[in-house]
Amino acid sequence: MRDQPEVRQEGQEAAALVSRFNQLQEERVLTYRRLEDGHKVYLASGPQYDFPTYRQCVHEATQAFSRVSDGVLEVEAELRKANHTALANIIEAIQECERRKLELTVHQQLARQMVEEVGSGELEQSKVRELRGQLGKVVEDINDLLTELRYEAWGDGEGA
Repeated sequence: MRDQPEVRQEGQEAAALVSRFNQLQEERVLTYRRLEDGHKVYLASGPQYDFPTYRQCVHEATQAFSRVSDGVLEVEAELRKANHTALANIIEAIQECERRKLELTVHQQLARQMVEEVGSGELEQSKVRELRGQLGKVVEDINDLLTELRYEAWGDGEGA
């Protein structure tokens, strides 16, 4: 049982990397919240719209999302380097879902602004509902992957 301490150390390293990913994910959630709050304030400032303030909010969110993404990519690379491929693959899938979520969020914000500007146009409201449904599905996928990550890292999975 000479290699047991090495196995334990590898598992601890993987757990530390998954914990780091979880911290980054929490930062991403807070950034989404700030972006959503900023968009609500922006819509409330209509019909003139306080675009400079909203632009600053988007700029700050973009920087935060970029930092989080860079951190997640580092965690994924470290997991791959340590042969924790299953964990790295799950994180890669989460990252792809998050990319899609951000894209849908931007489209939904634009659609909500159109509803504000046009009024109660059925086409615009339908688009907002469609995007809300797509966002809900992506969030569900992210939550499923986060659960899978937890099981793989700390449950019966072989990754840690």
